[in-house]
Amino acid sequence: MDNSEYFYARTALGDVSHDDPKVTMSPAFRRMLRELDGSKSLAEVGLLFPHLDDEDLELWISELVRQQMIYPVAGRQAVSAGGLRRPTREAPPAALNAPVEPAPPAQKAEREVREIAAEIAPWLADLGTEQGKPPRKPEPGQELSRTARMAAVEASTTASSIGREGFFMSPDSGRQPLAPDAPRLILVVEDDELQAAMVRKILELDGYTVRVAADAAQAKTVLLERPVPDLVLLDVELPGTDGFTILKQLRAHPLYQLLRVVMLTARADRADIAKGILLGADGYLTKPFRPEMIKLAIRQALQS
Repeated sequence: MDNSEYFYARTALGDVSHDDPKVTMSPAFRRMLRELDGSKSLAEVGLLFPHLDDEDLELWISELVRQQMIYPVAGRQAVSAGGLRRPTREAPPAALNAPVEPAPPAQKAEREVREIAAEIAPWLADLGTEQGKPPRKPEPGQELSRTARMAAVEASTTASSIGREGFFMSPDSGRQPLAPDAPRLILVVEDDELQAAMVRKILELDGYTVRVAADAAQAKTVLLERPVPDLVLLDVELPGTDGFTILKQLRAHPLYQLLRVVMLTARADRADIAKGILLGADGYLTKPFRPEMIKLAIRQALQS
């Protein structure tokens, strides 16, 4: 398929969704929606997302079409000052002379998306539950909700990148810029003493100042000190809690909501990656660690 022949524009739903903070959507999907305004071919959009290969890009586009957030247009359309005339959610137009749109994702990809979405659905249902109240039961079909499916699509493609590189750092995290040439402080939250010691040694040899916490209580103590860390390496599995709970608390706190947080995991579990995406993780680093892999991952994570 020649992606230079394919053009998409946002529907009315896509217009609202990519700009509405109430709509649960990752920064990467928001950026893709912004770019899909009818003025760029898929090949041009793909250049803006170099971590997505052609197959990954088609999966993202197919999901946005499925969610009725974009529709195919006939060739390149100029975007006027008032924007394109876009359809309603209920009735996307069939653009005249439009090329055949990309085929839907292969059955294997769709099956994987559905499996991930179904696995995180109960977790999603409990995510906003107030303490002391019973968890909400997922509504029928909630495993295929827009939020779950989009997180599952991104988790599937992110896991592929992790499998190739051993880590993934989101180019769309949107965290606050760091002061140039200033020393960097990194908090490593890891309960395995040997793992924590190894990571600390590698990072200190690379010029970073490192603090180590073995659990949530120790992490809180370090975070209350000044200066605030520039980056947190956060293990998924911790005693008494998990890394996702800590990440959720950080994102809810005004002082730490823009803090760079990279999840440490023993395996590239797609459901865990989807949870991290929904909670605002900036990247993923898999165990066992190789020194050069850690160094490269941290440098990418700390890019301003």
